[in-house]
Amino acid sequence: MKQVLLVLVILMSFSIQSKAQTEEDALRYSFLDFGGTARYNSVAGAFGALGADLSVLSVNPAGMARFKSSEWSITPQIGLQNSSTQFMGTNATNGHESFVIGNIGIVGVIKAGRESASLWKSIQFGLSYNRLANFNERTSISGISDTSMSYVFAAQARGIHPDDIYESLSFTSGLAYDTYVIDPGDSSGNYYTTQMYQGEFNHRHTITRKGHMGETAIAMSGNFNNKIYIGGTIGFPTIRFRQEKNHTETALNDSLEIEHFSYNEYLTTRGNGVNAKLGIIVLPTTWLRIGAAYHTATKFYYMKDNWSSSMTSKFKDGETYSSNSPDGSFLFKLRTPGRLIGSLSVIIARKAMISADYEYIDYAGSALSSHPFSGSSYNFSNENNTGDINFRATHNIRIGSEIKIAGPVYTRLGFAYYQNPYNLTAVENNDAKLTYSGGLGYRVKSFYIDFAVTSSTLTEDYYMYDPILVGNTPIKKSNTNLIFTFGRKF
Repeated sequence: MKQVLLVLVILMSFSIQSKAQTEEDALRYSFLDFGGTARYNSVAGAFGALGADLSVLSVNPAGMARFKSSEWSITPQIGLQNSSTQFMGTNATNGHESFVIGNIGIVGVIKAGRESASLWKSIQFGLSYNRLANFNERTSISGISDTSMSYVFAAQARGIHPDDIYESLSFTSGLAYDTYVIDPGDSSGNYYTTQMYQGEFNHRHTITRKGHMGETAIAMSGNFNNKIYIGGTIGFPTIRFRQEKNHTETALNDSLEIEHFSYNEYLTTRGNGVNAKLGIIVLPTTWLRIGAAYHTATKFYYMKDNWSSSMTSKFKDGETYSSNSPDGSFLFKLRTPGRLIGSLSVIIARKAMISADYEYIDYAGSALSSHPFSGSSYNFSNENNTGDINFRATHNIRIGSEIKIAGPVYTRLGFAYYQNPYNLTAVENNDAKLTYSGGLGYRVKSFYIDFAVTSSTLTEDYYMYDPILVGNTPIKKSNTNLIFTFGRKF
């Protein structure tokens, strides 16, 4: 097969990671959304000063002290995700549907006796599961470019002897060498060439993600004289994440011997952690409620990545080649930042309420570290320093309202504003995440049914490979959730 010569003058670090853990992973598991019951979602999570809802165990556990009777509920949820991209003038859309349990839990109330002189009116014990993030999404990018991912493979292999390339770069350039997408420019491997050396190439790039982040919360709270409510939660968050990327390039120049190649990356992540939350709600008057909560940093004491990659190529003479990497795995730890939440609610004639939450979180506080059982001394200093530079503190706002419109029927509206966690100098797009919500509720003495719809929009920067070679492809994401809660008091 004819060797195609291309002397690369791009002296750069390789952007495709042979090791899975990066500062972007730390951000993914720090950027949480509000989630839980339909009532909580319908007011966009502005519930920090209200309480009497199972979602508050993961927000402000003092709200659990507002329960006057024992209660359980379950919340199924349907998610509809869509994404759109534009690359080199070509538009692409894709989407994903999911069905999950957004919340399930139970609260038990122990009341003081009528003859008790204690000002502690009741205590509550609660157990709930809240889904904090949904990773289910599918994104497609397509378009024609005069650059190729194979240039990056060739640049990474520079200086590595051909006999050692698979062992040294078995997840990336070693696969490209095995499938003849790149070839050595000389016998010692001082530089490498690529079959995609001229013309334009049709790019097709797909990202499929699945999984979630949820938290099992164990909480205790107390009601002091119906004026002060306090509570605490021990949370046990879990991460289940799976990602598959497929990148295919087809040569449009008839003079090239190669027809196309495909590069596939696979990653799964599992994690378990622990955190604590403390909260207080004060009722200075019958119509005003003030709340505050502190969330400690979450310590993911166990994080494990498993990854692999593969590549196939086809040439115009009919020859096809394929190569698979070994299975990679790594055990590590992750710390995600703590949060401060301040809340205010106004009750109007016992028939309506307006509520607002303010949340502060510093995403630069997330950090990766090695696990003592990993057998590695890697300290993640580069990734953590990059996170300190690229990420910032954010100020998030949630606003909601509820009106009792007729007997046991309620209507609700909400809006949430989440600042972009990237510094202005780190990304081209710095738009905030916006969420609009609404819902209805039917509540009687012994049971209730709530329904909510949430719609959020977010734009993210994305590079298929090295930013020196390929421009940013903004991904516009929209998510719609249909949420139902069924609860019973006892």
